[in-house]
Amino acid sequence: MMTTERLGIIVMNKLKQTLIVVGIFCFTSLSLQAGEMAGEEKHIHEAESEESVNSMSEAGHDDHESEPEGRVEIPDDIAKLTGIKTRKAGPGALVRTLTSYGRLQTDPKLVSRIKARFSGRVTDISVRLGDRVESGAVLATIESNDSLQPYILRAPISGTIVQRNINVGEIASSSTIFTIAGLEKLWAELKIFPSQRKFVDIGQMVQVNIDDKDYQGKIMSLLPSLEGAPYTIARVVVDNRRGMLVPGQLVAAKVVVDADEVSIAIDNRGLQVFEEQPVVFVREGEEYEARRLELGRSDDRVTEVLAGLKKGERYVVESSYLIKADLEKSGASHAH
Repeated sequence: MMTTERLGIIVMNKLKQTLIVVGIFCFTSLSLQAGEMAGEEKHIHEAESEESVNSMSEAGHDDHESEPEGRVEIPDDIAKLTGIKTRKAGPGALVRTLTSYGRLQTDPKLVSRIKARFSGRVTDISVRLGDRVESGAVLATIESNDSLQPYILRAPISGTIVQRNINVGEIASSSTIFTIAGLEKLWAELKIFPSQRKFVDIGQMVQVNIDDKDYQGKIMSLLPSLEGAPYTIARVVVDNRRGMLVPGQLVAAKVVVDADEVSIAIDNRGLQVFEEQPVVFVREGEEYEARRLELGRSDDRVTEVLAGLKKGERYVVESSYLIKADLEKSGASHAH
């Protein structure tokens, strides 16, 4: 038979177990509710974030659409630093040329071959090969064989000593002692072959290229080859006052055989292809706009513009590729 004390102990144990189960249930229920609330908050936060991103994207897209396409702003100091140069659009000439080759020669009128006036022994020489002399300068002193008196040999023209054929102590006779050549002007002697001859005449302008530098001149004379070769020699005067050229150098030349004036001609260096269209970059203040053009005829220097550019507008002629690269980079970043 169970006593009252024993019964109380059993009841207390049951009560404890019940409280433990209830506590576990309540904790589990609260945990589930907290998890559901956290999930709902996360979902709301993600939705809000997505909406915010979409709003920013739409705003950015609107901003990009409001920006003018093919236009970039470059401060004047940056443009100068990067070598961007502009030129006014205006009339120009399209030229047709033919190519010829030849060599530089001295101008025969500027060459003097000097001999002794009287035969005799050379007692002094005042110049060296390559010296620049002025007209009247002392070249040498010679003692005459007839009078045994010394006399002075002087330069008849200004120029450079290109030959010296005698030394002190030697006898000067009828042979050439010195040769002086004026090298400030040289002849470019060009070979004009029979197929080209009908297009070439005296007075035509010529662009002579020597060691990657261009010189402008015109045909001064046409004469047959002295060697009996089947070509005509066209002589073009080349300015050599800086003394950078020497006789014998090879030259390439373009003879202008025809020229047509056009209303607007642009430098070919300024032409670029942007968005598969020919453009130049027109400057307005510190902004540069890609201007689509309708082009006409072209030569190796300039191209005729039929539409898209007005006289007087300034377009980029040097370093235009930098502006094109900047616009393409900007377009690529907007696409992303």
